[in-house]
Amino acid sequence: MAMRAARSAAVMLRSLLGLAVLAGVVAPSSAQETWNPFKQWPETQPPRTSGPPSPKGGLMTPPGETPVDRANLQPEPRFGPRDRPVERSELAPVMAPDSSGMPLELWRGIDLKTFEELLSVLDLPPRSPSLHRLWRRMLLSAAPPPAGAPSPDHFLALRLEALYRSGLLSDMTEVIGGSVVSGPLIQVLGARKDIGLGRRDAGCAAIKALAAPSSGLPGRLKGETQLLAGYCAAAAGDAEGAGLAASLAREEGVEAELPLSVLGGIATGTKPRLALPKRVLLLDYRFLELLGPVNAAQIFEKAEPALLSALAADGNADRRLQVAAAEAALRLNALTPEAVADVYRRQAGFAAGDADPTARTADPLLRRALLFRGVELSRSPPQQARMARALLDDARRSGVLLQTAQMLAPVLADMPPSGEPALAEVGVEIAIAAGRFERARRWAETAGAGHWLALIDVADAGRRGGRVQTLGTIEQMAMRGRLSPDTLHRLATVLDALDIDVPIPLWDAASRTPQPSGGYLPETGVLADLAQSAKRNDAGRTLLLAMRTLGADGPEGANVIALGDAIRALRRIGLEAEARRLGVEALLPVWPRMAGN
Repeated sequence: MAMRAARSAAVMLRSLLGLAVLAGVVAPSSAQETWNPFKQWPETQPPRTSGPPSPKGGLMTPPGETPVDRANLQPEPRFGPRDRPVERSELAPVMAPDSSGMPLELWRGIDLKTFEELLSVLDLPPRSPSLHRLWRRMLLSAAPPPAGAPSPDHFLALRLEALYRSGLLSDMTEVIGGSVVSGPLIQVLGARKDIGLGRRDAGCAAIKALAAPSSGLPGRLKGETQLLAGYCAAAAGDAEGAGLAASLAREEGVEAELPLSVLGGIATGTKPRLALPKRVLLLDYRFLELLGPVNAAQIFEKAEPALLSALAADGNADRRLQVAAAEAALRLNALTPEAVADVYRRQAGFAAGDADPTARTADPLLRRALLFRGVELSRSPPQQARMARALLDDARRSGVLLQTAQMLAPVLADMPPSGEPALAEVGVEIAIAAGRFERARRWAETAGAGHWLALIDVADAGRRGGRVQTLGTIEQMAMRGRLSPDTLHRLATVLDALDIDVPIPLWDAASRTPQPSGGYLPETGVLADLAQSAKRNDAGRTLLLAMRTLGADGPEGANVIALGDAIRALRRIGLEAEARRLGVEALLPVWPRMAGN
């Protein structure tokens, strides 16, 4: 029976949240079980809608006119704060007793089945830094679970699996360590994480105990545990045990062909013929290591977030691989900007005082690491600004602008404000992305950059709705044609959703251009569900629907209708600062730069 414990991890990666095809592994439809509640994987989701919104209208209704209903949504009326009595849903929520900043009744109005269904249609992890921050806070919250969990550890295990899929392995460790629940589900997930991180002894010790028939695992997880037991047997040199575990795993219905082929080859003493799955999992990588050194470059493009995080943290790996894995994980938000900065610091090749550290290598893979180190080591503000500008421009093209700006913020925290445009714009942009608004104001005021002051006031939750005086500069830019149609519509959308008065010149300029038809729109009914969930103050449901509303690429890639509704929903449930972060994320990449930049 010890071998019946090994299949657990590889299929667990594919089935815990019901996303049963992560590595091309599809469990038989007849094997419906307690622990595999989801019935679909993102490839079976309804297709994304990226076409034009309904001609019935959008967000660009001029002031004083009644907005018409939008396609696929019966929108709630928008009221000012004095237009109606206070409802229970508008009272300040009681917060959970942790550092998540989430309401204690986070999962009010949602049961476990609905939670699983909502997760099954999300593209995880969120690519948007703002949405990912909310996603992580949800998963770390100590709020009571939704109704309907079959066992005390079931919902905790779902949270742990979601953290795993998001590449947040250190958060998994923290949650497991701080939990009073330690059932078989939690032990399996902990063992899989330990083996994935190279902590073989700890993981295999747990698997040995879980392989017993009395372990209490649901049926399908017994087979998944067998797969892990097979790994442990192979690592210990027990070829016969590895073969037996593979057989028992197959009997349980496991179809993880790569790990099973590795175990089969080890059992027979032959070299297996392997085909990489569509998605290479962290445990797939560990099984491949049983056969000898792995050429990580061959699997890099298919690596899941957890594998990217592990490769970035591997101090023994090739430095180019570490940097590439860290940057790929940053794009998925599987690593924090601080963690990626640490990876950059591990790279040698230049020293303080270098005039141009990037000149030491022609390797494009190390370019961003060298630029970052150059900013850190330089003592010349103009040189720091030049390298930071190059790094931010590169980050914008790579889709990691906000994350890179957050990485640079502590490095440039002591740089005094300057009126030099090149210096000022770098300082302002980094400070806005990092949420350091007072510092951003000092930079913008010193440089006389009024249009940046406008964006700061939009971003800062301390500045309420109504008229924002600093928008005057943006009005002038709009009248002179310096704002693109996309920027005009996105700005008007964000201002309207934040209850900030949209200046008439902005409305006029936007109304003279067609509303953008591109960007992600969810399927019919999602926007209405989002609005109603926010009105009821069902925070958890609202957050998951906001993720679904904005799509895989977040605010920057969403249609303006979806963008505006997501911002309103977050504000409705009391997340004003987070709503403004969504607005900044949509606007910062298209915000006009100063002359010469």
